[in-house]
Amino acid sequence: MRILIADDHPLYREAAALQIKRLYREAHIKEVASLDELRAAAEQSPHFDLILMDYHMPGMSADALAELVRDFPTTPLAVVSGVVGNQEVLAAARAGVRGYIPKTSNSEYFAHTVQLLLAGGTSIPTEVLLNGTAAHGSPAWLANMSAREKEVLHGVALGRSNKEIARELGLAEVTIKLHLRNLFRKMNVKSRAEAAVKAVKAGLG
Repeated sequence: MRILIADDHPLYREAAALQIKRLYREAHIKEVASLDELRAAAEQSPHFDLILMDYHMPGMSADALAELVRDFPTTPLAVVSGVVGNQEVLAAARAGVRGYIPKTSNSEYFAHTVQLLLAGGTSIPTEVLLNGTAAHGSPAWLANMSAREKEVLHGVALGRSNKEIARELGLAEVTIKLHLRNLFRKMNVKSRAEAAVKAVKAGLG
């Protein structure tokens, strides 16, 4: 297992690496301090099982996040940040990252999130987005969804992986993928994280 931690604060990198080593002793962890160093590390070793990156490290931006998601389509990417505001979380979700981890999180939350991401799940602090932003009435896209699609979306909102949703609903994993493709089109979203945000706002979380 190979994990890349990109953060310009060495103390946080060391703490995150220590937590991951406690979970996965066999993990090989690469630490870098900027977007340029992240890309250089990826060129040297293109396969990582997980990439954790600071939202505010040198070179990082919402556009840079979106580019990284495009460049690493099979790798779960997660943002770590000392700022957990509506704007930052939404920008990360829209960029397509799979997770957003507040630096104020305790070790249990961090460990759970890392395990969830490696299992194919999603972890976005959607409660931040609900403070004063609860929708009135159902959004139009929700009315166009079947009962089964709503069940699948509920699983996404809870951060579950395709395998977990399939097991819970008694469906094949490939069927879940087909449902997700239709869901994303109906919701006009490009990522699980953005779909989860919309789902929670619509009361499906």
